[in-house]
Amino acid sequence: MSTTRFEISRGNKELTPEFRYITHAKYGADWSSVMHSHAITEMLYITGGKGSVLTRTGIFDVNCGDFLIIPPHFMHTEKSSPQQQMEYYVIGIENISYLEENMDDFNPIVPLSNSGEAVRSCIDQMYREIQKKDEGYEMMVKSLLLHLTVLLMRRKKIDIDIEKTDSIRSDIAALKTYIDGHYSENITLEKLAKMSFLSKYHLSREFRKEVGTSPICYMIEKRITESKSLLASTEMSISDISSSVGFSSSSYFSQRFKLITGTTPLDFRRASLGEKLLPSHKIVNKL
Repeated sequence: MSTTRFEISRGNKELTPEFRYITHAKYGADWSSVMHSHAITEMLYITGGKGSVLTRTGIFDVNCGDFLIIPPHFMHTEKSSPQQQMEYYVIGIENISYLEENMDDFNPIVPLSNSGEAVRSCIDQMYREIQKKDEGYEMMVKSLLLHLTVLLMRRKKIDIDIEKTDSIRSDIAALKTYIDGHYSENITLEKLAKMSFLSKYHLSREFRKEVGTSPICYMIEKRITESKSLLASTEMSISDISSSVGFSSSSYFSQRFKLITGTTPLDFRRASLGEKLLPSHKIVNKL
């Protein structure tokens, strides 16, 4: 059994969670569902409808009242049910990070049980304060964020490590964003090196230092992540999926897919179709 543990750093009492933004998203014709990540932590609260959150560790069904935490630099996207359009709050927070030994089984859903109403009320108030911008709203929002953080900790739902958020350097972040949006194209290390004005050696070293893997490996993982979504949610052939995510041949795609996931694309599709019948909050797919 995998256990996720978070802790608070008692040594540094000067740092506190820092509010950066809050938005309310609703499914519509302009909904864009693309795998992405952020330099800071995001908290999501589902206010209506249902859908799923896709991450590199799996596909998670979400419903009204669910609360999720997305760590910094963690690839994810949200998809709504067409029949029950999803709505949710997104809160961006700095100076919160995780002490997670193994992110391979990370589940972003935080069970709230009887604290769900209190969490919803706190987030609703934060959103209203930002909308109205009455005198002192900045302090009120900060106070509400601290209240939310302590509320979650005292309910023993999460323990939080409060420390300075290290933002990814801008040039590497720009390359990462480029790969996120162009992963299906023929991206080479030479092309990325020219874009960054770095040698191929220095680019690979700096990218690995910031992101944790090489640019090409990151691109391949991005392609595999997107292919998992297509395998689980469409009737596209494996050959078409391979081509649509950027692989030159279906055989090479299958080889890389099995190397990264431990299973073949066909077996993954069969498993994901069967496991969609499981109750919500189950991890459907794992890397």
